[in-house]
Amino acid sequence: MRTGRHFSLPIDPWPQASLAERTAVGMVLTFLLLLPACAAGAALFVVTTLAAHIYWSYDLGASLHALIARRTGASAGRHGRLVRKA
Repeated sequence: MRTGRHFSLPIDPWPQASLAERTAVGMVLTFLLLLPACAAGAALFVVTTLAAHIYWSYDLGASLHALIARRTGASAGRHGRLVRKA
């Protein structure tokens, strides 16, 4: 046999709240969800920009190294000879 009050949730959790109050609560909850999404998007943009910069810097450094090696003849001892013997 059950004793005590029967507990049930009402269909409307805020029966006295006006439409403006409900709208305000909904907007606050929406903005609280948008804030982490925007932060994640900004972090992804920064990581992508840094990765592109690192790749571009490495590519530029490799091409400069190859250019300097061709100019100085440092790579003459490797597979493809840049200087021909007479």
